[in-house]
Amino acid sequence: MNYFFSFNPIIQVLIAGIICFIFTSAGSFLVLLCKNIKQSVLDGINSISSGIMISAAFFSLLLPAINSSKNMFIVVFSFIIGGVVMYFSNKLLEKFDKRYTDCNLKRCLLLFFSITLHNIPEGMVVGVAFGGSSIVAAISLTIGIALQNFPEGAAIAFPLNKAGLSKNKSFLFGALSGIVEPIAAIIGYLLVLQIKSILPVILAIASSVMLYVIVLEIIPECQRSEKKDLMALLTIIGFSFMMFLEFILG
Repeated sequence: MNYFFSFNPIIQVLIAGIICFIFTSAGSFLVLLCKNIKQSVLDGINSISSGIMISAAFFSLLLPAINSSKNMFIVVFSFIIGGVVMYFSNKLLEKFDKRYTDCNLKRCLLLFFSITLHNIPEGMVVGVAFGGSSIVAAISLTIGIALQNFPEGAAIAFPLNKAGLSKNKSFLFGALSGIVEPIAAIIGYLLVLQIKSILPVILAIASSVMLYVIVLEIIPECQRSEKKDLMALLTIIGFSFMMFLEFILG
C-alpha cells in the first residue's frame, strides 16, 4: 500500500480505473470457463458491493462535500441535480430499449451500451474521489465499484453468448464495457483539479449518481434472490467493512 501511495496522483487514478476495468473483464471471463454462473453468487457479490458503495457514497463523497462547503443549500441542491440527471438519462435509455423488444441479440447489445454508458459516471466518481477526498476514502470507493463491476461483466457476456455470439466475442464485449472507466476516472480527477472552487458541488453530484445506481439497479437485483434476508445482511457487512476502512485506516 505504501508503494501505491508513493505514485504520482494521476498514476494512482489510472491504476484505480484499470482495477475497475479488470474486475469487469474478470466477470465477463467467466463465460469462457463455464456455461453459466449461479445467480446466488452474483446476488451475493452485488449485495456486498452495494453496501460498500453506499458507505463510500456517504463517507467518501457526500460527507467531504458537506465539510468543505460553507453553504449546505448548495450541497443539497447539487445532490438533487445528480439524481435528476441520472433520472432523465435512464428515461432516454428506456426509449431506445423499447425499439428492440423483438430482437434478443439487439437487446443484449443494448445492454452492453447501457452498462458502458453507466460505467462513465462511475469512472468519473473514482477520479473525483481521488481529487477531493482522502486517498483511503478513494481506495474504498474503488473497491466497491470494482466488486460491483464483476457481476456486471458476467451480466453482459452470458446473455450475449446465449443470443448467438461466440464465447470469445461475448467475453470481448463484456470486457470492453469497462474500458471507459480508466479514461473517465482521469477526466473526473482533472476536472476536480481545474475547478476546486466547486469541489463540494462535484462531490455531491458524484455521491448522488452512486446512490441512484445502487437504488435503481443493484439492490433490486439482489432482492430478486430467494434469500433476501441474507442479501440484506451481506449489504450491511459490505457497508460495515467500508466504514471500518474509512474511520480506522483513514
